[in-house]
Amino acid sequence: MPASLIDNHLSFLPAAEILAARDKDMPTPPGAGHALAAIAEAKAQLRSIKPRNLAPFMAQAWGLSPRGARRSVLIAAGMDADRWESPIHSFTEEERIELRAATSAAIRVYERLLNAI
Repeated sequence: MPASLIDNHLSFLPAAEILAARDKDMPTPPGAGHALAAIAEAKAQLRSIKPRNLAPFMAQAWGLSPRGARRSVLIAAGMDADRWESPIHSFTEEERIELRAATSAAIRVYERLLNAI
């Protein structure tokens, strides 16, 4: 009589391994003690950082430099970002309409980010 072809079925494994694999993919429940402790430790480390003038670096990171802002608006308008130095009169009327719409959308996004921060 042939042997069973199922020799690695989950029922042959210890339950602890199966539960550990399941728990690894489970999200952390709200209010978990270890998660709250990790958050408190991260906040304490943030408070210990000496304040410096990081505004220019933050502005660059968010694309608020003139080059970054212009390139972001051009990309949002569906245009080539390398045209960021082009004067406004070099764009067609349709492109200017798209630029105005993209600029308004970018301003709304930055306002939402500012309000969130």
